[in-house]
Amino acid sequence: MTVPPPLADPARGERVLWIVATAGFLLAASGDRVPWVRGPAPYPPEWQWPLREGVATGPLWPALAAVGALLGLLALSGTAWAQSRPRHAPGLLLGIASVLGLAFPLALVALEPGGVLATIFGRVAYRTATSYYTVAISPEAADPVEFLRRHHELLPTFRKGAKHAATHPPGPVLVYRGLVGLCEDVPGLTQAVLWLSGLPESNPRRARPEHAAHTRAAGVLGGLLILAACVLTAWPVAGLARAVGSGPLAAARVGVLWTLLPGPVLVLPQFDQALALPVALSALALARAFRAETSARSAAWSLAAGLAGGIAAALSYGAPAFLAIGGLAVLAAAVASGVTLTRALRWCALAALVTAAAFAAPALIGHHPIASMREALRIHREFFTEPRDYGVWLVFDPLDLAVFLGLPVAVSLVFAAVRSARRLAGRARLQPDEAFRLAGLAALVALLLSGQTRGEVGRIWIPIMPVLLVAALARPVRPGDDDAPSAASALLLAATIAPATVAIALWWKFF
Repeated sequence: MTVPPPLADPARGERVLWIVATAGFLLAASGDRVPWVRGPAPYPPEWQWPLREGVATGPLWPALAAVGALLGLLALSGTAWAQSRPRHAPGLLLGIASVLGLAFPLALVALEPGGVLATIFGRVAYRTATSYYTVAISPEAADPVEFLRRHHELLPTFRKGAKHAATHPPGPVLVYRGLVGLCEDVPGLTQAVLWLSGLPESNPRRARPEHAAHTRAAGVLGGLLILAACVLTAWPVAGLARAVGSGPLAAARVGVLWTLLPGPVLVLPQFDQALALPVALSALALARAFRAETSARSAAWSLAAGLAGGIAAALSYGAPAFLAIGGLAVLAAAVASGVTLTRALRWCALAALVTAAAFAAPALIGHHPIASMREALRIHREFFTEPRDYGVWLVFDPLDLAVFLGLPVAVSLVFAAVRSARRLAGRARLQPDEAFRLAGLAALVALLLSGQTRGEVGRIWIPIMPVLLVAALARPVRPGDDDAPSAASALLLAATIAPATVAIALWWKFF
């Protein structure tokens, strides 16, 4: 059997499919010609992204300007200026992309009436869509330590009015509670946030203490904090691309592309966006632990991976699955690059131990982490798993994931996976990027087959999109070849991702 060589950059047919996939989606979604691209059926009990009610009234040009600037940044990455500065240009590109990555989602929020920050606050305070802020300003969370101690008992009381808070760890609620305390202690911060957002100091329809000025400012800050964490994920995305062999500029391009993907951009402010950062950081830290020159450095990186994992586990009970997908991908890549399996597993075990310790640490002040997790997962099964058809979501979860990952990225992921699988079948030695890709996808298939997530994976699976983005695009540098993805490929990819992101913002509703 002839084994095909590793692919340096997308072939012409793959690039054509990027355009075809985007054009097909825009045609299907425009006017809701093909409603099932939004999901099989509305909630409850199934899931379907609802259509926007009416036409967006805000200006579109700021979002288009942000897209144009990000495209220009990718073009800049292919110039002689960037290529002559391989040490400094990638960091500069990612730094500028971080600013533009903040601007793009905010520009899409500006499509809504009422002002950008005021709209973000409205989404934060919308208990049906989030509910963490709702619980944070309630009497039950007034004392954070007492809230932790009673968390497992309080969860059933959140079943009806705060479903998201009822199915998650206390972390998201405590983030908002901490911001409430910060804004209460620093009145100047409260006044500045309310002035910038145009929000009144109190809600005239709900003139109660829990709707005071400092709580409203905390809601705005919470939404912005989630956005910042999501955008900063571009840096560990680039780091993961470097870990599997991409050159500095190619890795930076992959990081820039993160800021255009529909899922991370559109669902602001959901903690799934913020969760992407610690999950990606944990995977990156593990990758560096495997390759560190000394045991002391490996141990330090493993500790960092475990701490990042602990932060992730404090935000979502699904975090262990996301961490496992990233961990397995970097483990396979490390073994493919020559790291012994025994050494790699040793540092994985240390990271897992630290994550478990961080998750259990609040028990020292009376929290019952296992009891809370069991109750939250029971409520999740009751509302979101058992009522939904397992077979239906074996089909629609991958579709939803592809739409919110970006259909062109999904196309490249399929192409790359098939090529890697053919090399594996031909008994060729896998390159680190190929091992990363196949291991990550195998773990993703296991998650899909488990049936634990049925619907809305375009939001819920945002934390594994960094791994999938790297798996789709990262390639090792090969002698005689251009860096991959090249600036031209990344530019075309961005130009085919962005229209769908903007179109979904114009046509579909998230809050």
